[in-house]
Amino acid sequence: MARKLTITFLIALLNIWALPALAAAPKVAVMDFDNQSQHGGWRVGRGAADILTTALVKQTNYEIFERERLNSIIKEQNLGSSGRIDPATAAKIGKVIGVQYIVTGAVTEYGESKSGGGGGGVNVGKKGYAATVDVRIIDVNTSRILFADTGNGTKSSVNVRVFGFGGGESWNEKHATQAMRDAIDQVTKKLVASDFTAKAAASAPAPVAAAPKALLLADVDGKQVILNSGSNAGLKTGQVLTIKRKGKEIKDPATGKVLKINYDTLGQIKLTNVESTYAEGSITTGSGFKVGDSAHQ
Repeated sequence: MARKLTITFLIALLNIWALPALAAAPKVAVMDFDNQSQHGGWRVGRGAADILTTALVKQTNYEIFERERLNSIIKEQNLGSSGRIDPATAAKIGKVIGVQYIVTGAVTEYGESKSGGGGGGVNVGKKGYAATVDVRIIDVNTSRILFADTGNGTKSSVNVRVFGFGGGESWNEKHATQAMRDAIDQVTKKLVASDFTAKAAASAPAPVAAAPKALLLADVDGKQVILNSGSNAGLKTGQVLTIKRKGKEIKDPATGKVLKINYDTLGQIKLTNVESTYAEGSITTGSGFKVGDSAHQ
């Protein structure tokens, strides 16, 4: 029984440790690649993006946005209609679909080459297939490029012809696709090793601190007053506060911006009871206090 309880406890701990990792999984969308090669048209770019998506699913814990839905949203929202996706457009798309990072790419090489030689009626030919892809990751919140690198892949085959017979090979789609997979696998490994999410966190703007809530009189009943804040504003029982009333505002005559506010001091209160969201006090000096007057520590 003790052994079973120990195993159950360990499994529970592992699940707890795993939750933060799952919760922190980056949300990523992969755009169709731009095909800059001379072969295959838009299908090559879309195929390259599909291969990268599969590689990311297999090699990472990223939360990948479904690509068919992505293309549908881009079409519906008329995003990217001007052509090539730039960082600003990618960031806009990312905000629309609710992801943190957009992956864009380009196929810069995709094709074949031939070489060979021989003699005595025998000719040995070699056909090579090559693919090169450039991949970028864009931070949706800042439009900053967090990762940019290149992957290369090759695949070759050999054929032999004797007096014009045998061998020979036309375009081999399987070999070309394998070259593309190798190129994308190479750049995927670089991407995973880059830890681009840490770069995003380092470059994120510091959060702007909220202005502290003004301490105001919410009620005045004879010598007793109630403030609109309590321990949530750091107030403590026994604390003495000065009560002031907003007076004349000094403004910039050119812009109308308030340069200074004068306050009239009315007196002091001593806090007798402090709760989480309000505080009670009694007037120790002064008079004429009204709801809306401010309390100063």
